[in-house]
Amino acid sequence: MSRERDSDRVPGTQADSSGPSDEPATLTGVARVANWWRRVAAGPETPRGLNAVAAGALVFLSIPYGLVAAAALWFRSRRPTRFGVPVISVGNLVAGGAGKTPLTVYLARLLRREGRSVAVVSRGYGRRSRGTVVVSRGGKPEVKWREAGDEPYMMALLLEGVSIVVSERRSDGVRHAVDELGADAILLDDAFQHVQLARDLDVLAVDAARPVGNGHLLPGGPLREHPSGVGRAHVLAATRCDRAGGADRVVGSLGPLAPDALVLETRMKPVEFWDVGTGETVRAADIRGRPGMALSSIADPLDFERTLGRLGMHVVGRLALPDHHDYSGEDVEVVVEAAREVGAETILTTEKDAVRLRPWRSRVPLVALGIDLEVTSGEERLVEVVREVLEGRRKS
Repeated sequence: MSRERDSDRVPGTQADSSGPSDEPATLTGVARVANWWRRVAAGPETPRGLNAVAAGALVFLSIPYGLVAAAALWFRSRRPTRFGVPVISVGNLVAGGAGKTPLTVYLARLLRREGRSVAVVSRGYGRRSRGTVVVSRGGKPEVKWREAGDEPYMMALLLEGVSIVVSERRSDGVRHAVDELGADAILLDDAFQHVQLARDLDVLAVDAARPVGNGHLLPGGPLREHPSGVGRAHVLAATRCDRAGGADRVVGSLGPLAPDALVLETRMKPVEFWDVGTGETVRAADIRGRPGMALSSIADPLDFERTLGRLGMHVVGRLALPDHHDYSGEDVEVVVEAAREVGAETILTTEKDAVRLRPWRSRVPLVALGIDLEVTSGEERLVEVVREVLEGRRKS
């Protein structure tokens, strides 16, 4: 599952698509509610009728959430814990779906190229373990994904030579990475609001098409905090710029709040398909003409389905479950049966889902699509900024 290669294995990433477009995916259970929230509360759709009433109630609830969030940020930022190594934070202003994990992987590889011993420290969302857990010491994962969380486990598979540590107290995780694993550069995963831990660089992932969603705080919208919080960011990484026509919306909406921040333009680059059952690379040409079912349990399933469409995949069915869904044996049976019902010869899924579906033993092949983040504008300046941080020439 290593993505460190110079050439694409998946051709045609810029092609127009006639595949899955704006029609919602087939949803199950809680995912149906989540999809409604994305479309009405967090997306561009204007609610009407009962949807407008429900959306209004959520916006009303945003008021106490905003007060509590602001107070918590102020309190946590009073005496941040500092460490004697460079610390770079990666996070979101909104809840989910902005491309934070691919950005973290990209930055980890950048730090490795600069000759650093890197550790990614994460909370490990959804994990069943407690305390500080070493997921990887730069090699294969040392624990199961349920003890690590799906995203840290996936990063452990993708990042050779990078340690991965999870801890609900990130300061404990950083301390362990530095003292026990010898890390001399720390990447904090999903930590923009974790201000009790000092950092030398704050990198914020922002969806280029919808930088602040509908502009409301949770639960009325996707914002974790007031947009003014973007002023803490040193780098704004505008993601999916190829689909949004650049970073203009990011610059227009958030630029005035962080006038000194470096703005990057990035895109999500499909790299390769691989068979979850065997781990072997699958040529796109070998599955492009075969009927397939799209399976995902991520923040934005429609984004994944559109990517399959742009790659020319013949998608005959779609199945979406709640983000970070923990697949049971019964779930797998339902997925396989759904694929057979729509005549799918292959099940197409994301790498994050593949982590939670291994080992795969069904006769219906499960093929995962690997995605990398590519910086299309601003990369040279980003490297300069990172070097300033590593050399101690940049003030926090």
